Order: sequence, then structure tokens, then C-alpha cells
Amino acid sequence: MRGERNPGDEIVVVGIDEKSLKAIGRWPWPRAILADLLQKMADQKPAVIGVDVIFSEPEISPLNRSMKQVQNELAKKNVLDDDLKGMIASMDPGSPDKHLGQVLMDYGHAVLALALIVDPGTQAAEELPDALFDFSFMRVKEESYQLPILAKRALLPVDDILDGVASLGEVFTYYDQDGAIRKEPLYVKMGKDDDILYLPSFGMEIAREYMGLDKQQMQLLAGSAVTLGNEVIPTDATGRVLINFPGPARTFQTVSALDILQGKTDALKGKIAMLGMTALGTTDIHVTPYSRVSGIEKQAAVVENILHNNFMVRAELVKALSASFIIVAALFLVFILPATQAWVGAFWSLMLLSLYVAGTQYLFVYQRLWVDLMVPGLTILLLYSSMMAYRFFTEELKARKIRHMFSSYTTKKVVDQLLEHPELALLGGKSMEVTVMFSDVRSFTTFCESRTPHEVISSLNEFLSEMTDVIFAWDGTLDKFVGDEIMAFWGAPVPQKDHAILAFCCCLGMMNKIVEMKADWISRDLEPLNIGVGLNSGDVVVGNIGCEGKKMDYTIIGDTVNLGARVEALTRNYHDYLIITEFTYEKIKPSLSEGDGGTFSISLPQGSFEQIHINPLEHVKVKGKDKPVMIYEIALDHWGPAP
Repeated sequence: MRGERNPGDEIVVVGIDEKSLKAIGRWPWPRAILADLLQKMADQKPAVIGVDVIFSEPEISPLNRSMKQVQNELAKKNVLDDDLKGMIASMDPGSPDKHLGQVLMDYGHAVLALALIVDPGTQAAEELPDALFDFSFMRVKEESYQLPILAKRALLPVDDILDGVASLGEVFTYYDQDGAIRKEPLYVKMGKDDDILYLPSFGMEIAREYMGLDKQQMQLLAGSAVTLGNEVIPTDATGRVLINFPGPARTFQTVSALDILQGKTDALKGKIAMLGMTALGTTDIHVTPYSRVSGIEKQAAVVENILHNNFMVRAELVKALSASFIIVAALFLVFILPATQAWVGAFWSLMLLSLYVAGTQYLFVYQRLWVDLMVPGLTILLLYSSMMAYRFFTEELKARKIRHMFSSYTTKKVVDQLLEHPELALLGGKSMEVTVMFSDVRSFTTFCESRTPHEVISSLNEFLSEMTDVIFAWDGTLDKFVGDEIMAFWGAPVPQKDHAILAFCCCLGMMNKIVEMKADWISRDLEPLNIGVGLNSGDVVVGNIGCEGKKMDYTIIGDTVNLGARVEALTRNYHDYLIITEFTYEKIKPSLSEGDGGTFSISLPQGSFEQIHINPLEHVKVKGKDKPVMIYEIALDHWGPAP
């Protein structure tokens, strides 16, 4: 989340990468090639060279081995005189290790990696190689509480190479439980009793050489800190620090070892040149919080952190602040959550959590402080969950009462709305803009006279069921059935900006369904039903009307509703299936697309309709209205003429 940061330009990684291995051969390379590589690096005059390669075994070249065999065979045959010995000696190319050591000695500022064997289940080493004391901390002060990492054995470079180095640094790697590297020990302890020493890390020695400090200017406060000149680098009791990685692989300037050998780059002058394996598939690849990186890049991050003293910090004071936040947040939520609605409690819980996460991120990025995130965050979540669970079990009974009261005569959408806002279950309501629809079966009285009650109920139930499905498909709210009449509306209880368009398309869908049902009824030798539909839009009062505690009905009332009912009645006078008022027409007009022959089309995600005929009828003065209202007839060709 923090992203990458600029690691500066002090460090250049010289990588033994894939193209180097392809050109020169597989690893390990002969010491002669490494000596040539280091010589070419030294020729560019870097401030210090760090070599993350272990030289714990001597190298015997094939020529040395062959000449030794020849000399032994000649000795066995008693033909090896002094002249022959001198001739063989003159042909000896010399030890590759000596040549490499001489290159390092001539350069004078090379730091080599020192491999340590660390086994937590064993005692520390009893005998220490004398050479190690030359590369350990000269000034040590042991704190009262420390838990240093103990090394059992050290794998020193061979003597011919060791003689040429300026310093050694341990490269013990500490892994967290998930296998990632986040910490680096700045020192490791060896020995016991009075015969002990503390070995500085590879990164510490490179930084010391770069800063031009000698061993006496570096002090170890074992268990608390390391001083490097005037810089104090705090550590934990084990001597570890939290690495402030600048980024993933290739964040540091990197050049190929092959380019150095071929003289294609001169990027090392005055820099810290760190040589190591970067090729994929090698064993020196590690997981960091960013990505998989090579060991030399991890070491480069440590050196950069030491030079700028910008390791991550996990301070005891910060831990105390985390605990204080938990207490304050808990008290706040305990008082807030019971007194507020669920969404208000969720808002405050989310605000607290967001502020804490933002605070920890700010401290991490800008102050390099690592603050606990999970425990305080989970505390907030657990508190909110617990309080909401309690409210759920205590308030579920109230919800059941509301559900029982309303589910028998209104839609699930209305019930859900009432459960979210129980105050709507009270008598009264609020003003909202809606589109109301009335639908009535034509000549239903005559239809009933010629049929048995069972036949009437069967046909009516089939009709009402299909119409209800269409209404719900277009997000309508079914208000009521009054015999063969259907009343529905759009725009409440949930506000809908396109309520008129949804209602208009629903009416078209209902008429299309009627056409399908007519064909089915005729195929079953049943008399088909015809309907008339009226639409009107405007302001209404939405709410529960009735007698509280006995009988209430969630419905809409107002002049808009009355006009909608009057318009439906006019379908008989004009022999139309569908009539809408000018108020509905003005709301749907922007969504209509003009087609051929003066027809229109309309499309929504739920469906589309084409070849819609919209014809103005006339201004009519309906009963109960003083001002005439323009009405429009709506038709599709396949509906046929209305009776």
C-alpha cells in the first residue's frame, strides 16, 4: 500500500544474472573469472565492494591438478631432478585463490560474506578461529536483557582470499514464520563464557567502510542498539532491525556482471558496488513483503537503511497507544451502538476503523512506525458484531410482528421497507410523486352471469396471477385487488426517478400478456377477457391508512389517484385498451424514440417495445375536476381493436 520509494544512488548491484551465466557458464565460476570481474570493478574506483559469495573451499585448477600428477609420476620413476622441478615450477600458473586474494588486497576496500551455522538446539561454539577476532566488534557493552542469536560455527574464506579482504560480515538470514524476510540481525554472537565475540553483519561492515570509519568508531550495545559514528541504530533484544524495503526486485540500480567484464558500463565510480547472484532459479532468492528478491538486493536494502538510519521502528510506546485505542474505542462503541440505529452504528464503527487504519498507514509511511493493525481492528469488528447480534435477537420479535401485520396484504418490497423504517407503520404518510395504474376487466358482470362461481374464480385467479407477475417484473407495487380491478403504483415506497416509464412499459407488457392469454383461452374453448388500463402521474400521500392496532392498509391517496381511476373508466367510452394522461405523457416523452410511420419505441433493461401508436384524444373534463386534462390513447398493432 505504501508503494515504492527512492533508495538513492549510493548503491549499485552487480548481478550475476541469467545472461552472465549463459555467456560464461553455470555457477560457481572459476576464481580466475571472479578475480577478473573484481579487478574490472576495482578499476572503476568504487568506494567499497561487497561480495556476497562464500569462498570457504579452496579451488584447484585443472592445470594445477595435472601438473601435480605429472610431478608425482616423475618422482615415482626417480627422474625428477632439480632442473625438471624448476621447469615445472616455471610453468605453474599459480593458485587461483592467491590471485583473487591479491586483487582484493590491491583494491583494499572489499567486504566479503561470512557464512555462519546457527542451530538453536545446540550450544555456542567453544573454540573460535583467531582470524574472527580481527573482524568482530572492538567495543561491546552488554545490556542486562538480551537474547542474541548464537552461531555454532563460521565458514571463513580460505586463507589466500582472507588475507586480501578489508573486512568480513555475517550473512545469517532470519525468516519469519510465513517464510518472508522482514528482519535483519545486525550482529551474531559466537563463543561462551569469557571467550566470546560479536560479529557485525555484512551490511554493517559495508556501511562502515563506505562512511570511512574504523572498528573503534563502531560500538555494540548488545540488546538495544549499534552505534556507527554519530548514528545510533536501535535493535531489539536479539539484535535485529525491521528492514525498510524500498521496493521489489530491481529497485536498486543494477548492472550485469557480464557488462562489467566486457567493459560496457562504468557505473561504479564512488559507489557501493555489491556483487551477488540475481539469476532466477538460484538458491539465493528470498521472499520480502514486496516480492521475491535476490540475497544481494536484500543486503542492499539493509545497507541503505543503515546509511540513512531509516529502518522501520516498533516502539514500546506505540504498543501502549494501540492498547489505549482499544480501550477508548470499546467504551465509545458500547455507549454509541445501543442508542443508535444499525446503520448509524455501522457508520461510527467504520469511521473508527477507517481512522485507525489511516493512522497506522500514516505512521508506517511517514514516521516508519509499525503499529498493530489486526488486534485493534478486530476489536472494533467484534464489538460491533456482538452488539448487533444482541440487537438482532431482541429486535427480531418486533420485526416478526411487522412482517405478520403487513405480509398478508402487501408486497415483500413494502414489508422490507417497513422493516428498515418501522416508523412508516404508524398512521399517516408522506407526500411522494408516483404513477398510479388502474386496470379493470371489460363486461365482467356479463362474464360472471354465464358461468359458475368456480369457473369465474378460476379464470379470475389465472388472470390476476399473470398480471401480478408483469407488475412485479417492472418493479411495481401492487396496492390491491377490488374484484376484477387491479390498482398498482410506481415511485413508492422506494423512490423511482423513472416511475412513469416503468409504469408505461408495464401496461404495454400487461396488454401483450393478455394477447397471449386470449390465444390460450380460445384454444381451450374459453371466453377471453379484455381489460382497460388507465395511467396518471402526480403527487400523492403514501402511508398506512386505517385504524391503528386493528386494520391498516398501505396505500396511496389523493387527487392523482382519483384521476387515474377516472381515466381507466374512459377506456370504455373511447374503445381503447390503454389511456394515459398528459402528466404521464410528459414524463415518458423524453424516453420515446420516433420510428417509422409516426410510431415510437422505448427500451429498458427489463424489455423493449416497438411500433407504439400514441394518439392524442381530446381535453376531457372528468368528474370532480374543474380543469380539462388531455388524454392519449396507446396501442400496438397486434392488440387488435378494443371492444
